[in-house]
Amino acid sequence: MTKTDPFRITNKLPVWLAVPAVLIIAGLVLFFVLGFQPAASIADSRSLVVSHDQYVNADEELKDAFVDICLAQIEEADVELIDYDVADTATGGYAEFRFAPETENGTLSSLLSGILTALESDAELGNGNYAGSQHDNVAQYAYDYIWRAAVSAGVALALAFVYVMIRYRVSMGIAALAAGVLDVAMTLALVLILRIPVTTVLSAAAIFAVFFSVLVSCVAFGRMRSLLKSEEYADKPAGEAMEDAARAAVRPVLILGIAAIVFFALLSVFCGAAIRAFTLPALCAVAASTFSGTLLSPSLAAALRVCWEKIVVKGAEKARLARQKEEAARQEKRAAGAKKD
Repeated sequence: MTKTDPFRITNKLPVWLAVPAVLIIAGLVLFFVLGFQPAASIADSRSLVVSHDQYVNADEELKDAFVDICLAQIEEADVELIDYDVADTATGGYAEFRFAPETENGTLSSLLSGILTALESDAELGNGNYAGSQHDNVAQYAYDYIWRAAVSAGVALALAFVYVMIRYRVSMGIAALAAGVLDVAMTLALVLILRIPVTTVLSAAAIFAVFFSVLVSCVAFGRMRSLLKSEEYADKPAGEAMEDAARAAVRPVLILGIAAIVFFALLSVFCGAAIRAFTLPALCAVAASTFSGTLLSPSLAAALRVCWEKIVVKGAEKARLARQKEEAARQEKRAAGAKKD
């Protein structure tokens, strides 16, 4: 690497710090204005629960017809449906249909009556037994989980700092700690900015962001450490050596990040809403950690190492000048003694 290289990673630390700063500030604004986007399963809503007996469960076609009739009645009543779930129970099964919280109770009562009448009058489903109920649902964010996640993330970050500091360098340990904090903050900011529906699983996604950030840091700093210990890098100035090592670490970090993105993207596409509540924030965590591992962490570690070497050089220079001063004083004293003799 020479000074004429068009792009350097490690000398653009202010830019790499500005990216998370902008995201985090935007996320904070959205948090205080709109808050997180709750998933339909935990958001404020009103719902109808329509249950059936084992007769319907005996045939998959009957179960599908049961849901179709309910949906047809909702469409006919022109009531906006947010989401619905279908589940089996020991005595039969049920379907829960969720509507906006401002939906009037009278409207839902009429709708429930229409659904039960349609089910009981159907030629095939009429042999089953049905019941219905209305519910008001209040958003539940499970703050206990949030606090536990915060404590777990803090402990994980502290252990990661100690591990990276001992195994690699102090500068890399500090960089890994800073990257872990920023990666979690960027993950939450991206969830807010993209308005990803969240459940209590967001706490698990935040913990995943910590561990993936640590993994990325270990991959990047492991590659950099092996190069910095080689003879080829021994005689290079600290800044140039860290730049070359940072560039060499980009490839393995990108491979890890792309593989994780593909994995979670496939899960998001082919799995249900409950899985997507984790995989979508996890995608944000992977993107944040990949950015940190390729650009931010190496640049911060390089800045800290260069700063430390400047301190060491400055200290050595002060010690040299002090020794010269002492030697000059001794020579002057010897000269004065010789002159007196």
